[in-house]
Order: sequence, then C-alpha cells, then structure tokens
Amino acid sequence: MLTRRVRVLIATVATLGIVVAGCSSTDDAATTGSPSAGGGSSAAESSAAESSAAESSPAESSAAGAPTAASGTDAAASSAGSGSGSAAPDASDPAAYIAKLMERPTALNITEPITGDIPKDKTIAYLQCGVPACVENGDALESAATAVGWKVTRIDAGLTAESIKSAWGQAVEQSPDAVVTSGVSRALFEPELAKLAEKKIPVINLTSADDPTNGITVGYGYGPQWTTQGKILADYLVANAGDQKINAVAVTVSAYANIGMIADGLKTELTAQCADCALDTLDVPVSSIGSDLPSRITSYLAAHPDVNWVYVGFADMLPGVPAALKSAGLGEVKIVTIDQSPTVDSYIKNGQSVVMSAGFDVHEMMWRAVDYLARTWTGASTEQNTAVDGLPVWVFTKDNIPSTTEYFPYVADFEAQYKKLWGVS
Repeated sequence: MLTRRVRVLIATVATLGIVVAGCSSTDDAATTGSPSAGGGSSAAESSAAESSAAESSPAESSAAGAPTAASGTDAAASSAGSGSGSAAPDASDPAAYIAKLMERPTALNITEPITGDIPKDKTIAYLQCGVPACVENGDALESAATAVGWKVTRIDAGLTAESIKSAWGQAVEQSPDAVVTSGVSRALFEPELAKLAEKKIPVINLTSADDPTNGITVGYGYGPQWTTQGKILADYLVANAGDQKINAVAVTVSAYANIGMIADGLKTELTAQCADCALDTLDVPVSSIGSDLPSRITSYLAAHPDVNWVYVGFADMLPGVPAALKSAGLGEVKIVTIDQSPTVDSYIKNGQSVVMSAGFDVHEMMWRAVDYLARTWTGASTEQNTAVDGLPVWVFTKDNIPSTTEYFPYVADFEAQYKKLWGVS
C-alpha cells in the first residue's frame, strides 16, 4: 500500500549503453567517465582520488544506508546473474556457461515482495548528462518513481568536470531524500558526497568503477561485475574458436577504468582456459571515439595479421569499424563488445564483424534503484537487490537478438515484475 508522497533526487551522468559520441575533447570526456559503462576519470586519477576519499570522507551512517553491495566479492568466481529462474550456469565450462547466458533472462533475481507501506512523500533529483541516452535512462527512472508515487527533479549535469560538480552542488542544496549517480568518478564530487553523507542521504551509483563505500550506499555495475563481463567475453571466445588458436586484442580507453577491468577479467579467464591463447591491448584516446577509432583499429590489425578476435570496449565505440575492416580486407576478424545500440545490433544481426555483445540493462537498473529505496524506507531486506551476481545478464548474437531498431529490455517484463513486488498496478 502507498501512503505519503515521495520525492527522489537522482543523479545520472552517464549510463551503460551510452556513448558521448559528440565529445571529442579528451579533457572533457576523461572527466565524465565511460558514457557507456561508466569508467570515471583516468585510472590513475581515480585511484588517487579514492585513496584521498578514504582519508577524508565521513563514515557511512546507518541512516544513509550502509553499503550493502558485496564490494569485496569476487564476482568472476561466481556465476553471472542470468535471471532465468533456473539453475546457475556452470562457470567452469565455457560452452555451457555461454549457452546458458544466451537464454533471455526472465527474472530479476529479486523475489521478496515489499509488505510495508511505501512512503510517498519523497524527492528524487536526477543529474542528467548532455546526451540523449541520459534522457532515456532518466525517463526509465521517472517511470519507476511514478509507479510508487515519487517525484523526480532533473538537474542538468552536462559533460564537463565543472558542470558535473555544479550539478552535485545543486543536489546538496536541494537536500533530496536520495541521490542516484552514474558513470562518473567520485573524484569529481568527493566534497559534495561527504556533505550528502553528513545529511544521511543515500547515494546510489550505477555503472562506475567505484566500489560502494565511503558515502556511496549501493552500486549496480561496478568493479567485480565488470570482471565478470570480462570472463563472459573470454568464455565466448573459447567456446566459439573451434580449432583456431585465439590471438586477441582488447581495445581499451584508459580514461574509463571499468573498461580496463573488463579487459583484465578477459585476460585472466583466457589464460585460465587456454594456455596457448594470446591477448594484447590497444589503448586509444577517448578523443578517437566518433572520429578516427576505426582507422586506429584497422592499422593495428594490419600490423598484426595473426589477430583474429577483438574486444572493443563498449558498443558506441564501434560505428564505422566493420566498414573499415572490410575495406582493408580484414572482414574475417571477429569483434565482441558490451552494451547495445541499434547500429551495433544491426552489425550483429547482419554478420558485419561484430558477433556478440553482453552487459547489463541500465533501464532495469533504474527500476532496481527505486526498489532499493522502497525497501530501505520500509525496513525490508535489500540483500537480493544488491547481490553482486544479481543483475540480469544476457549474451546476444545474431541468433537471439530481438531488435535492431530500438532499445530492448533484457528481462522483457521487468517493469511489471517490479510493480508486482511493490504491490502497485
């Protein structure tokens, strides 16, 4: 049952499945984090910032919500959250593991309904980045909040370090009931994060390299979950290489720390499964995305003719790459990635170099964030909601991709499932 009116403040700066394709400035993009998977600033800057945060940030108060995601869990050692409702896939058998993950997930991995009255008098502000995908993810958040009677106020976070910090300052001034952020290194808003913690305001962080600690209450799509993505990619290669030796390269962007985490997970699993397999790294500047990245990849492959598999950081790094490879006579090289976009979905469906993608559904994460807050404010358990292997994961190829023209949810009826858990229609 719903009681009073709820206001919620949500800060989303970049989300899984987004790329700031129009941002060619290295400085700007390096501060916004991976627009697709939320990498934050450069790995070195992020590490230094987190060390500083550990010294300066106040301890997380119970009123703000203690960090509940299992940040210390090695997700790569556990099975991915397939959400199928059946037995977990055998993570030790690459072929069986991938076959299971190719089944479209049907469950949220949250089964406990909320029995208490969800309060309605809450405020949510949404820090919205400057690309269309951020608007779409904000729409998903607003739909979830509306379902339980909450209000969402959007704050323009832009794409620069200055605009992001300003947006966080506005969030502090507004004193919302909760804050949700995505894709940006905490180094850009550490003082504001500390102020929110002092006010006992929970902060939910989506698709970032930062662990949920020291002011970040809960995280979806963070460290160990990126490692699992790397394992999935490696197992796909092993399961589909046949008798061919795997010579792979990971195309990373040092500005996006989470992409490096995926590449590390890929290397670890590939080494464990295939002693003769090889993996190199091609690190590219963030300014190459949307500009000369296809030629950079083509030049590397031309100089390394033995490479037959390529992991490219995230989907929105790929436009133009298949055409460039075909023109260079490299069309037989196979590409894997994470996330979805209509362009890349078309590449997969039409057999244009890209053969597989995996990842998380950020629209579902937005609803999961609302579910977490509803459980927190009714005293319900958040254990299932924040399980490190609980996010529905889907591996899609040309054989099972449902659309090439628009966004598609991983769990087809996830909205209806959340509403049922909340006792709303």
